[in-house]
Amino acid sequence: METTQLREELRRISDEILKPGDFHDKLAPAITDYVTLLSKIVKIDNDDELNRRHIQSEMGQAIGTFWAAQCVKEILRTQRFVRSLYAAIKEKLTQKAGPVQVMYAGTGPFAALALPVMMHFSPAEVQFTMLEINQQTYDILQQVLEAFNLRDYIAKCEIADATIYQLENTNIDIVLSETMSRALIKEPQVAIMLNFAKQLPSDTIFIPEEISVGLSTQQKSGAEPKLIKPLIEFNTALRQKLVDNTVGFNWQFDEVIVESDVEKDEQLYLSTEIKVYKDNFLGFNDCSLNILERIKTDKLDPKKIKFRYVLKETPGFMVYN
Repeated sequence: METTQLREELRRISDEILKPGDFHDKLAPAITDYVTLLSKIVKIDNDDELNRRHIQSEMGQAIGTFWAAQCVKEILRTQRFVRSLYAAIKEKLTQKAGPVQVMYAGTGPFAALALPVMMHFSPAEVQFTMLEINQQTYDILQQVLEAFNLRDYIAKCEIADATIYQLENTNIDIVLSETMSRALIKEPQVAIMLNFAKQLPSDTIFIPEEISVGLSTQQKSGAEPKLIKPLIEFNTALRQKLVDNTVGFNWQFDEVIVESDVEKDEQLYLSTEIKVYKDNFLGFNDCSLNILERIKTDKLDPKKIKFRYVLKETPGFMVYN
C-alpha cells in the first residue's frame, strides 16, 4: 500500500477507536483492521528466537518483539489507552501553545498507542520522544514510522532503558508508558514512571493515571473478585511521596499488613484495576493486565499476611508473615 492509502486506513481505524462509549459494534473490527494494517508493513516471525527474547532492564523485564506486538490485539486495552492519550493531548493544548511534548517510554514495534492519535493532530500540535530498549523492536518501529511517513511527529527516537533514562530538558507534558503485566509483576512500569516523576514537574500527565493492586478472593472461577484490602495505589500522590523520600533509584515501598478471616485452604489473588486517564478504566478481565494473579500462601498463616512491593530485576510483591 502507498503511504497515502496507509494513512487513510489508519485515520478510519482511529476514528472508530476514538468513538465515545465503552464498546460499540465497530470497535472490535477496527482493532482487527489495525492489526492487519500493521502486519502489511512488517512481518514479525514468531519462530525467530530474537523476536521472542525478553530484554532485562535495570528494574524489570521488557518483553520480546513478538509478545509486544500481540498487545495491540486486546480491544479494550488499545481503545482505552489511545483514547486517554488523545484526551490528554487535547487537555494540554488548552493550556499551552503547541506542540505538546509526549514521552512514549517502551513503544513496542508499532508505537501502537500513538499512531491513531497522530491522525488527529498536526506535528505543530504534538511531538513524541520515543524510547525502546530492544534493538530488534526499535528497528521494526523505524520501518513503521517510515511507511506511514510520520517522522515529522518524532522529536527524538532512541534505544534506551527508560528506568534510568536522563532527560536533557524537562519540557515533557505527558508520559505514556504501557510496560506492565498483571499485578505490576516482572515488567518495569513502576520504575519507568518513577524515573520520569523524579525529573518532571508536578503538572505532568502520566498515563496510566492510577494502577491499583489489591488482595482478593474469588468465590468461583470467572466470578468478580472480592477485594480484601488494597496493597498499592500507584498514582500521582504515591509517586510524589516516593520521589520526595528516595535517594537515587533505591525506591522503598511501605509494608502492608492484611489481617482477615480467610481459611487456610482459600486461594488468594492479586487483582488489578487501572484508571488509564479520567473516565477510561480497565477492570477485571477487561484485558490481560486485569487477570488475577495467584498467590502461594500454603506456607503462610492466612490470618495475618504482610506484603511489600519491591523494585529489582524482577519487580513484584514480597509475601510473608
